Parts: sequence; structure tokens; C-alpha cells
Amino acid sequence: MLRWLFPITCSLCGKASELTLCEDCLAKLPRVPRPICLYCGAPVIGEQQDAYHCPACKGKPRPFDFARSALLTGNESMDLIHRLKYKGASHLAAALAPALCEQWHNTPELAQYGNAAIVPVPIGKLHLRRRGYNQAEELARPLAKMLKLPLREPLQRIDVKTDSQTRLSAAERLKNARLIYHPLPAYETGAKALPSHVVLVDDVYTTGATVRACAAVLKRLPGVQKVAVLTLLRVKNNF
Repeated sequence: MLRWLFPITCSLCGKASELTLCEDCLAKLPRVPRPICLYCGAPVIGEQQDAYHCPACKGKPRPFDFARSALLTGNESMDLIHRLKYKGASHLAAALAPALCEQWHNTPELAQYGNAAIVPVPIGKLHLRRRGYNQAEELARPLAKMLKLPLREPLQRIDVKTDSQTRLSAAERLKNARLIYHPLPAYETGAKALPSHVVLVDDVYTTGATVRACAAVLKRLPGVQKVAVLTLLRVKNNF
């Protein structure tokens, strides 16, 4: 009755849909084109001497084992992310999560992560109060369900007085991120355990500072050997 009174429609085309983004519109969103850097997942233009060192990640710390992103920035994908992140449209996460699942199955390197834990990048208490939810967690939860993998939250973001990541340079972002991401005590002491393989999930990969900082923390936790990164969107101006 509720579906009849309040039918779900696609956020882009307005047609009736099972989720707030129909399959056709999801399929039309730009995917990250090949070839890519096999480390950070950035598209590579022209020849590249080392498949694991693109200009975007060369010389930077390498705490995660590899990163992949499902979508490339475009008008519609950026609009959807903006709505998810800043306009309270948490319902879009379940509709966008299939793109993450698609990328998972298209990534041969993730075959060895069959028993991995899905870990969302945390947000601070202040952002959580303002937003009402963690967009990374909203994406990670349906992804974990589709893959039948456990969702774990071993990380916390400590609210310290720093500038917003969106206004910082790449070097400043990394320095900032190192200050604010920490393990929860139960995971740090081993009272709670993670599997040897972990997949860190976030909404956007810009410079990689956030996922680098989080991956470095995860790698220090007992039992964790490998950390992969999976993000929904790859910012185009990063390569």
C-alpha cells in the first residue's frame, strides 16, 4: 500500500524503480576507464614504465596494497555523491552500492580477499551529528550484505582542530589525516580481532590521504596482513 501511495522513483530519470536509482541510470554512470595504475587505481594516459607507479602515487607512502574505484567523476555521479554526502540522501547508498559490487567482481586482485572484513572509513562525532549518518558506512553495509562478508568498524575519527580536507593540498591532507584516524582500543589490544585481509570502503578517492592514513592504522592492528581500498568515486582531477 505504501509503495502504491508513495512509489519509488529514480533520482535521475524519475521513472519508477526498485531503488532510488534505476538500473539503466546506474549503468550509464561513467566507470573508471582502463588502463589504470595497478596500485592506486587511477586511469593512466599514454605509456607507463611501471604499472604500479603512476604520477598520482609515485613517491607517496604505500600503506594499502591496492585501491580501486567504481565510478569516474561526471556531472551526474558528482551530483549523486553531493546529495548522499551533504543533502541527507542516505537512501542513495543502497542504490549506488551495486556499482561497488560490480567493481569488486571486476577486480581479479580481490579474489584473495574472499574471507575479508569490510571496513568503512569513519567520520567524526561532529560530522555524524550534523549529517545523521556516515556515508561510507551506508555504502559498506549493503556491499557487505551482497558479498556475504562481515562489516567491522575498528577505526575512529578523533575530532581535532584541523582544516576541512576539501580545502587542503595533497601533502596537507595526508598530515591532517594522520592526526585524526585511530584504532578503537578493543581492536588495538586484540580483544576484538580482524581477519588477515581487510577492504577499506569510502565514498570518494581524491588524493588518497584519508585511505592511506586509515590503511596505515589497520596494518598495525593484530592479525591484519593486507588492506585493499574500494571507493565509489574517483576524482578526475587527480590524474
